[in-house]
Amino acid sequence: MDDFTDLQLPLDGEYSSDDGPIPIDFFLSVLPYSREVYLKLGYFSSSAIQVLAYGFAQFVANGGSMSIATNHFLYERDLGLLQDRSNDTSELPSGKQLHDPEWIYEQLTDPGRHFLDCLKSLAKAGRLTIVPVMLKPARMVHYKEGVFIDKFENTITFTGSCNFTGNGLTENGESLSIARSWLSQSDEDRCNKRLKNIASITNKENDAYTYLSPEQVLDAALSLGKERTVEELLEQERSLIQSDHLLLNPILRKHEKRLEEAITVYRTSPRFPYTQGPRGYQSEAYQAWLKNGSCGIFAMATGTGKTITSLNCLLRNYQEYGFYQAVILVPTKALIVQWQSEVAAFNFTNVFSAYSGNSNWPDEIGLLNTSLSFDSTTSFVLISTYDTFTSEKLLKQVAKFPNTTLLIADEAHNFGRDSIKKNLEIFPFEKRLALSATPKRRFDEEGNKLIEEYFRDSEPYVYSFSMERAIDEGVLCRYSYFPHIVELTPEEMALYAEISAKLSRLFNHNEGTFFNPEFAKILLLERRRVIHKAVNKLNAFSEIIENLEKKNKLSYCFVYAPEGENADGVNLLMLYMKAFKEKAPNRKAHHYTSETENRDEVMSQFENENIDTLFSMKCLDEGVDIPRAETAVFCSSTGNPRQFIQRRGRVLRQHPDKVHAVIHDLIVTPDTNGMSNIDQALENKLISDELLRVVYFASLSKNYYDVMNSLTQVAERYNLNIYALQKELAEQ
Repeated sequence: MDDFTDLQLPLDGEYSSDDGPIPIDFFLSVLPYSREVYLKLGYFSSSAIQVLAYGFAQFVANGGSMSIATNHFLYERDLGLLQDRSNDTSELPSGKQLHDPEWIYEQLTDPGRHFLDCLKSLAKAGRLTIVPVMLKPARMVHYKEGVFIDKFENTITFTGSCNFTGNGLTENGESLSIARSWLSQSDEDRCNKRLKNIASITNKENDAYTYLSPEQVLDAALSLGKERTVEELLEQERSLIQSDHLLLNPILRKHEKRLEEAITVYRTSPRFPYTQGPRGYQSEAYQAWLKNGSCGIFAMATGTGKTITSLNCLLRNYQEYGFYQAVILVPTKALIVQWQSEVAAFNFTNVFSAYSGNSNWPDEIGLLNTSLSFDSTTSFVLISTYDTFTSEKLLKQVAKFPNTTLLIADEAHNFGRDSIKKNLEIFPFEKRLALSATPKRRFDEEGNKLIEEYFRDSEPYVYSFSMERAIDEGVLCRYSYFPHIVELTPEEMALYAEISAKLSRLFNHNEGTFFNPEFAKILLLERRRVIHKAVNKLNAFSEIIENLEKKNKLSYCFVYAPEGENADGVNLLMLYMKAFKEKAPNRKAHHYTSETENRDEVMSQFENENIDTLFSMKCLDEGVDIPRAETAVFCSSTGNPRQFIQRRGRVLRQHPDKVHAVIHDLIVTPDTNGMSNIDQALENKLISDELLRVVYFASLSKNYYDVMNSLTQVAERYNLNIYALQKELAEQ
C-alpha cells in the first residue's frame, strides 16, 4: 500500500464513538501514510499523545512534516503531561519537579514517551511547526480539524466534535467527518479550502489570530524527548502495539501487520542517511542536473558534500523508477573505502568494488551481468578506480550494463586521461554526473574538452557551490591564512633562471601561448620542481612549528611535505618530520601516505589526539575526510591550483569541537630583477598566476587586511598591484 486511495475508509466518511469505526481508527489508518499533516486544534492534551503514538514512528520514517495551530500544547509546565485518561490530578506533585524535563519524561507512560521521542525527531529534522494562537480579541480556539497529504498529493480533510484528548479520541460520544480529494470535485474543493485556511495560520498570515511565542513549546519538544534513530522509533512503536492490553488492543491488531511491513521496507529500502533530508543546495543540484537531461558537472568546493549530493541523485532515480544502477569512478583505493561507507549510509545494497587489490571482482561482475540478462532492473552499485575501470577485462563487462546506468565520476579531472578517451564509444551510460572542486585539467585543453563534451556541460556548469558560499552558509568553517615568503638560494636561482630563459624563447606574445606547448609543459614542471624543493622552505617550516608549539597549537595539525628527495638523496618527507621532532620533541607525529600501513588506525589515532600531527604528500588531496584537523602547513608548493583548493578544503571541514581553522602557506618568490635572457613580461605573468592563488586564499580569510598588506611589497617586486589582482579575481 502506497497512498491514501488504497485505505479501507468508510464509504460515507463518518466516524462515531457509538456507531461504526471510532475516530482514533481514522488517525491510526491515515497518519502512517502521510507526508504532510496540518492540524487546527483547540486542545491537544498529553493523554491524546498516548493514543496517537501508535502510528507516529511510521510517519517520521516516511519523511513526514507536521504543522499545528492550537491554543494549548505540551510544554514543561503543562500539568496535562502527567494526567492519565481519567484526568485524575489529585496525586500530582508541585514545585521544581514540574520544571524538570527529565523527571516529567520518566512520569509519562510508554506511549507518551514514544510520542515525545518522535516529536523530537521531527523537531531536530526541521519538520515540525507549532504555532500557539488565540482568536482576536483574546478568544480561545475550539476547532478540531485538519488536513493529511500523502506523497502523491492525495488529500484527506477531517472535522468533528472530538477534542484531541484521550477520551475524545477513544471513549466519549464523539464524531468525525472526512472528505477525500480523489472522490469528487466538491470533496477536493473542501480539502483545498481547509488546507489554505490552516496554512495561512501556521504561516502567520491570517489576521484573525494573535500569534503567541512558540519557543517554549519547541524547546519542550526538543528537551523532553530522547534522541533516537528512525529504526529505534519503529522498534519502539512495535513494542507498544505488542504490549497494549487496554481499550486500543483490538484496533491496534489490524495495524500491527502494516507496521511490520513498514519496518521491513525501512530496513531494506534506500533512503537519505539523515532525518532532516538533503540540504537545500543538494536538492537544487539534483533539479539542475535533471533539467540538463540527467547530465552535468557539479563544481562544488571541497568539503561541501559532493558525495552525498551525487548519491541523492541516485536515490531520487530509485524513488522514481523503483530500482537503482550506478558506476562510480574514483582515483584511489582510499576513496573506494570512503564511497563504500557513504553508499551503505544510503542503504544501497548489491555493491561491488573493482580495484587492483580485489581479485574477486571479475567473478562478481560476471554474475551481476548474468542477473541483468534475466532482469534488466536489477539494482547494483559498482565502485571502481579509474585504472581498473579502463582495463580491458572490466570494460568488456561494463559494456553490457543497461544504458540507464548512472555514471558518477569523482575527482572528474581524472576523466580526461587518454585511457578514458579511447574507450568512450563503448560506455553505455546515458545518465552522467561529474564531481570536482576543480574540474579543469592543467595544461590539457584536450582533456578539458573531453570532460565537458561527455558530461554535456561547460562553465559555469550545471551546478556550482563556491568556497565563499560554503563558508558564508556555515557548511565550511572560517579560517585565518598566513603566507610565508621564501627566497631561493643562489644555486636554485641560477637553475630557475636557466629554465625561465628557455621558456622565454618559446613564448608567443601575440597569442599569449607557447610555440611548443608540450616542451613548454615540461619546462614549466621543471621550473616548479625547483620551487617545490626549495631548501629555505625547511627553515621557514621549522620556525612555524616552533611558534605553533609555543602556542600549544600542534594538536590536530597536518603538514603537506614536498615529494621526492633533496640533492643529497634524502627523502623530503622524512627530512620535514625530523625538523618537526627537533622543534616539538614531545609531540607525536606520523606519516600518512600511500605506503602507510593501517591508515584507518592512524587516522583514528589522529582524531583521538593520540597523534598530534599528520605528515602527508598527495595522499590527502583527493577526497579523504579529516574534519578534526584545525591547523595546516602547506610546504609542497607545486603551483597546481587544484591541490591548494583541495588541501584547503581538508582543513575547513566542520567539526563540533572546531571553532575555526588556521592555514600556513610557504610561498616561494624568485627574485628575477637583474636576470638576463628572460622575458620579464612572461615571468611576471607566471608569478602573477601564483599570487592570484594567494590573493584568493586571502580574500576569504578572517585576517584579510593583514595578509593583503604583507603581500604588497612582494607584488611590487614584479610590478604587480595586489589589489588589481584581486579585481581580476573578482571578474573571473
